[in-house]
Amino acid sequence: MKKLFVFVAASLFLFGCGEDSKSVSIETNEVPGESSDSLVESSSSIEEPLSSDAIVSSSSEAEEDKISYGILTDARDGQTYKTVVIGEGESAQEWMAENLNYKEVNQFGSCFKNQEYYCELYGKLYPWETAKKMCPEGWRLPSKEDFEQLSANMGNSFTEGERLRSKEGWSYKNGTDNFGFNALPAGFKLASEDYKNLGDGAYFWTSSESEDGQPISFSLTDRFDGESTALDDSRYGLSVRCLKDE
Repeated sequence: MKKLFVFVAASLFLFGCGEDSKSVSIETNEVPGESSDSLVESSSSIEEPLSSDAIVSSSSEAEEDKISYGILTDARDGQTYKTVVIGEGESAQEWMAENLNYKEVNQFGSCFKNQEYYCELYGKLYPWETAKKMCPEGWRLPSKEDFEQLSANMGNSFTEGERLRSKEGWSYKNGTDNFGFNALPAGFKLASEDYKNLGDGAYFWTSSESEDGQPISFSLTDRFDGESTALDDSRYGLSVRCLKDE
């Protein structure tokens, strides 16, 4: 049986310099019936970024399905974020339904290609050490186990990745956003200051480390349900979704 959340120690390699020629190769446990070659992602070019109207519409149908959203106000800068509860009973989790975009005085995070416009749409991209300290009071950076619980709360379905991804903005295949998580394809930033995969992937830091001390991330792409990996460079800039403390 294919398993959505696979947490392994691996490195993220990028080939090509431009948005049109990049690809990502991720080492992971093989899925029965699939070769490791099937885990190579190729992205298409992005002519225009996702608009703010598209972000709103990506959640509209979920609201019609009676998903109940809450509001988180970050006391540090006054910004508000949608939140959503996924799961029931003691296992239920309350997640931010938007990427963190804390407007700190010191610019610890960065906007895609250093353009503020992208921060307003997708939130900031944070290096790991910063990400661990960025969530508002009462909220925290989720662990690997928290993402595994998210998987369980959604029924361990083969299509969980698609059900978490936003309904618009993905270059290959949009998601269905069944639970209101609204994962946006914000891409990521390399330590070299290069920015990659806008429109092709959502990449989130976890607070967990692999056995050899590498920070673990979780990713959703529009070609595979979801993968996670332990990156070999904590300076990568990834998105942050905070989870409410129990």
